[in-house]
Order: sequence, then structure tokens, then C-alpha cells
Amino acid sequence: MTPFSFQPHDHFYGNTEDGCLFGYTKRTGGLSRYPGESFNMALYIGDDRGNVNRHQDLLADEIGISPDSWVLPVQKHGGNVAEVSSKDRGVNVRELTEALHDIDALYTYDENLLLTMNYADCVPVYIYSRVNNFTALVHAGWKGTSKEILINTLDEYDGRPSDLVVIIGISINPSHYEVDDRVIRQLRDEHLKGAVVESGDGFLLDLKTVNRNQAESFGVDPDDIHVTPLGTEDTDRFFSFRLEKGETGRALAFIGRVSNDQRKF
Repeated sequence: MTPFSFQPHDHFYGNTEDGCLFGYTKRTGGLSRYPGESFNMALYIGDDRGNVNRHQDLLADEIGISPDSWVLPVQKHGGNVAEVSSKDRGVNVRELTEALHDIDALYTYDENLLLTMNYADCVPVYIYSRVNNFTALVHAGWKGTSKEILINTLDEYDGRPSDLVVIIGISINPSHYEVDDRVIRQLRDEHLKGAVVESGDGFLLDLKTVNRNQAESFGVDPDDIHVTPLGTEDTDRFFSFRLEKGETGRALAFIGRVSNDQRKF
């Protein structure tokens, strides 16, 4: 039984039984040309900033959390992790700054801070503790996964692995993710169990399973690791950098503990 349920709104999000809000935006119903009427959430791909800011406001109205309470790093597909706090609220949200560059995982112990990052195939990994306010969000493409960014993030937790819940979110599924031997060789064999199938021109790689294996190897209880079957290859609903050859927008994944008195409704 999962500790959460997605609600039937414009985007995919839900509340855990422990009070975390988390989610992932869909591509439809927006103002951007990726192609037309796309709900792009990235400031760095040439879209009009006004479009992105308008999408932020629309999402904020839906989830009840103002963009002033969000924080967003500048991702580089690496293995770097950063701690953020309430003083970082608003960083890189309305416009990009020099802060939080080359960061692909965020964690916090503060309430009223929504951790956010952009995605278009890579794996969003949501993490929270049942015993304190530790909350984290990981951007795990194959490069970050090869650098074990999920393990790096879990290692920042000041507590027991058994305290943690890991949710592996919407990303490209292996049926549409073929890689060559160069990629496979950069991943540990013990993390590849059940994650690789040989194909005609290489290997079908299941990054969701690799990250699940990494979480288990760290000591997270397997019953506390949850994996969604939803995939970005469903381009009617999601952006896929690979399938759309880079000509696409970016979703926003988010997680945070926001108290009722800080919500907009």
C-alpha cells in the first residue's frame, strides 16, 4: 500500500499520509510553443519568461503554495547535493540567478519551502522522513544516477534509513530508453539487477529500477520505496527530451511540507 494518492487535478500531485505535498506537472493547458499550448516550467530553454511565470502562478493556484515559497536550482546532470532553508525561498523561481548552480538534488529540514526541479525524461526522486521534517528532491538522469546522486542525498539524512520513504516518479520507461555499453559500464553491477535488457542496438535501461536498487542498498526498507509506472513516453501528457529530440518543454517536480497557515487556500 502506498503512503499517498494522486488526485484528479490538472497536474499529477498528492499528499502523503505524513503531510508532504509532492507532484509533477503535465504538458497540456499552457502558453508555450513546445509545441503549442504547452505548460513549460523551465526558464532556461528560450521560452518567454512571462509564459513560465504565468504557469507558475497557475500551478500555485492549484496546489495552494505561492511561488515565493519555492526554490529551484540550476541543474547540470551531475552528482551535487545542496541543503536549502527558508532563506532560499524564491531563488531562481521568477528569474534565474547565480545561486544554486550545478545542483541536481536539494534537501531541507524546514517547513514552508517547496523544493522544485525541471524534468523531461530524467527520474524525479522524492524523499521524506516519517520522524522529522527532512524532505528531498533528486534529479536522476543516467549521469546523475551513475554518480549515485540518490545515495549522496540519502547520506545527508541525520537519522536512520528506516525513517525514510522514497517515491520514484514519472520518467522515461525502459521500452523507450535504449543506451549503449558506455552508459551501462558507468553503473554498478549490483544496482543493475532487473534494470537492463539487451536490445538489437544496445540495452534497454530502467533508470527507475536502478534508483530503486540504490535506495535499497542504502538501507531504505523495500516496502517504503514506491515506483510509478507512468512514463514520459506518453507525450500526450508529458515532455520527453529523447522522443522529441530536444524540441520540447520541461515539467516541474516538487515536494514540500507547507503548513495550512502558509497555503493560499
